[in-house]
Amino acid sequence: MADLKSPPFSDIKRPEEVVRMTTNDSLKFAVLIGLIEVGQVTNREVVNTVLHLLVGGEFDMELNFVIQDAQNIQHMLELLDHCPPSLQAEIWSVFIAILRKSVRNLQACTDVGLIHHVLQRLPRAETVVADLLIEMLGVLASYSVTVKELKQLFSAMKAVNGKWPRHSAKLLNVLRQMPHRNGPDVFFSFPGRKGSAVVLPPLARWPYENGFTFTTWFRLDPINSVNIEREKPYLYCFKTSKGVGYTAHFVGNCLVLTSMKVRGKGFQHCVKYEFQPRRWYAIAVVYIYNRWTKSEIKCLVNGQLASSTEMAWFVSTNDPFDKCYIGATAELDEERVFCGQMAAIYLFGEALTTHQICAMHRLGPGYKSQFRFDNECNISLPENHKRMLVDELSTCHTWFTAITAEVLYDGKLSSAIVFMYNPVATDGQLCLQSAPKGNVSYFVHTPHALMLQEVKAVVTHSIHSALNSIGGVQVLFPLFAQLDLPHDAPATDPKRDPMLCSKLLGFVCSLVESCSTVQQHMLQCRGFLVISHMLQRCSRDHLTPDTLASFLHLTKHLVTCCSPNSDLLLKQLLDHILFNPALWIHTPAAVQARLYCYLATDFLADAHIYGSVRRVSTVLQTVHTLKFYYWVVNPRAKSGITPKGLEGPRPAHKDILTIRAYILLFLKQLIMIGNGVKEDELQSILNYLTTMHEDENLHDVLQMLISLMSEHPSSMVPAFDAKGGVRTIFKLLSSESQLIRLQALKLLGFFLSRSTHKRKYDVMSPHNLYTLLATRLGASGEGLALPVYNALYELLTEHVGQQILYTSHPEPQPHFRLENPRVANSHGVHPP
Repeated sequence: MADLKSPPFSDIKRPEEVVRMTTNDSLKFAVLIGLIEVGQVTNREVVNTVLHLLVGGEFDMELNFVIQDAQNIQHMLELLDHCPPSLQAEIWSVFIAILRKSVRNLQACTDVGLIHHVLQRLPRAETVVADLLIEMLGVLASYSVTVKELKQLFSAMKAVNGKWPRHSAKLLNVLRQMPHRNGPDVFFSFPGRKGSAVVLPPLARWPYENGFTFTTWFRLDPINSVNIEREKPYLYCFKTSKGVGYTAHFVGNCLVLTSMKVRGKGFQHCVKYEFQPRRWYAIAVVYIYNRWTKSEIKCLVNGQLASSTEMAWFVSTNDPFDKCYIGATAELDEERVFCGQMAAIYLFGEALTTHQICAMHRLGPGYKSQFRFDNECNISLPENHKRMLVDELSTCHTWFTAITAEVLYDGKLSSAIVFMYNPVATDGQLCLQSAPKGNVSYFVHTPHALMLQEVKAVVTHSIHSALNSIGGVQVLFPLFAQLDLPHDAPATDPKRDPMLCSKLLGFVCSLVESCSTVQQHMLQCRGFLVISHMLQRCSRDHLTPDTLASFLHLTKHLVTCCSPNSDLLLKQLLDHILFNPALWIHTPAAVQARLYCYLATDFLADAHIYGSVRRVSTVLQTVHTLKFYYWVVNPRAKSGITPKGLEGPRPAHKDILTIRAYILLFLKQLIMIGNGVKEDELQSILNYLTTMHEDENLHDVLQMLISLMSEHPSSMVPAFDAKGGVRTIFKLLSSESQLIRLQALKLLGFFLSRSTHKRKYDVMSPHNLYTLLATRLGASGEGLALPVYNALYELLTEHVGQQILYTSHPEPQPHFRLENPRVANSHGVHPP
């Protein structure tokens, strides 16, 4: 180790002298640390020097921002340990910006295990620095997180002495970002330097008789944003030694397809699509060969046709194609090498159809297999994506039509693979040809390709694979038990984050939405039951609108997704979370109103939901919720019912009425799904009306029953008769409230007006109920008030309306008849 206190190191006084030193970077960082400790440099000078050493030259956010040596990141960490918080914050803020700028920078951090080092430093960091470290961890972990790093992250959040460790709760922000990945876990990385490419072995001939198709997922990741118009990076180049063949290269954001017929002469076509840097695209270039008419070229981007043209692309030659490159031309010059990432690379010996390419796109960028077995992909495709009708339909939206022909997994696609290079199937710089062994070989000798210069296969680790290795989603559940714990933080730090629960729950829901394995884990461990139990033991302050939004978003996802576990998972989510009033009764009224508004409107609007909620138990559960939780007046005194939900604050009276309105709307729609009301469902409503004696608790439920009887008599009348609903009516007629008595008369009127003569006779006559009706109305002691008279008049003529009339009824029409004359005979009174 060199002595930094001796010349020439002791002669260094300024940061600009550090970068000019003719020594290794570790010594340069050591000298810079010495300058910081003696206070000879400003913060800006240190930042500039560190960035210069990282990128190997003058740093520029547009021109020079790629980290050249990953080991310098470790040297930077050592330097940061000697910096004040303000300087650390400056360095970290710029460092985060360059991480977002390039995947190669993210990979450099992964190579040195930066997540591990940052987690070690987090508890000691000042708040301003800790926030930046959390932000950077989110960026790094969403790119790649190993099992060891994930275990360390969870360990950092484990409570110590009944408290959250310092800054540990902020790590939930990191978890929240992890599922947000939009690329493959493994890919080829092209650095964009001279000589970097994947070179293919010579092909004896080119497969043209049935056309051919080149397809891959790629991402442009330019070294700088200034030379993008000057450079012409090549996606592929398949040529003979005479310079004839097929190429595809980028000019700016456009892709140009070239068919070189003779050296220097050929045809070109510009694809009408703008490819943005740093975004993943699925591309398929289809060469269609027609012997007697003009041939065609089609380019599909993300499963959709982007451009097509008629072009005589066929190159007639007997020479072998011995100048074949992925990501470059034969010259391998710097201006024409590809800079970015590619997933698995396929060449098919036939012109694939639009529908095949649409289905392949649906498999996602992570697919890297041979289309031999439909279970080789962990993405759940509908059956009609696996076996789709081959006709002239032009878009992916036609997948839900009648399906007769197999497309992806009938063996034809697999047998058509000419070559396939998979970033997983590599050995050093050798890239193994991974097409099925029985396929026709077009290669002269060995089919394996070679990765030149710094092209390499990169393997990253998603949160899904890492989480599965440490026990699955259930390892997150103990964090719910820590939500109410205090934080180990100085008094000057801000109070605990009220969004802790929504962040944790949002992370769990994102995992469930994005991974079928997590869905299976949630089913096996009854995850929603556990979460519901944990949340009921915590403060209801955690059940914020954002927490509810996470549940509702997951519900919408499970309703529409095609996973085999989605139906069972949806039922558990509904039973243990959304339909669990004990969980929500003490939350803010706005949260409860939003929940039941969703259930009453958007939830039942989707036809796919019926199979999961069309159960008698759901109706019974909802009526139970009204009875025991969302009562308007406490039912203990008059009804003798022990109410629930008294352990904490309840919504105000007006909010209870609003929530009940949503619940009853949901209940009404739920009852009428399918073939109408079921007898057990109606029985639960009648039981409610019979056992509840508070008028305020009866009015809205009775009004809903009247509405059902009026609007759906075909199913309501027989069920009402079968369950003895008239007994409930006469119970209601003894109410002290005139409004309840009037509603009971309305209900009786609708029932009788929609019943046959035989049904009316069988219900009313055996027990002389018309006389009992007069007795019940007379028992009120109020005489025959006008609204009661109007209701009896409607009952007499069977022209019943839902509205209660408090003024004189209209004059009877000529066609009106006395349908129930015993109503008048039993009362023997005239209108007041």
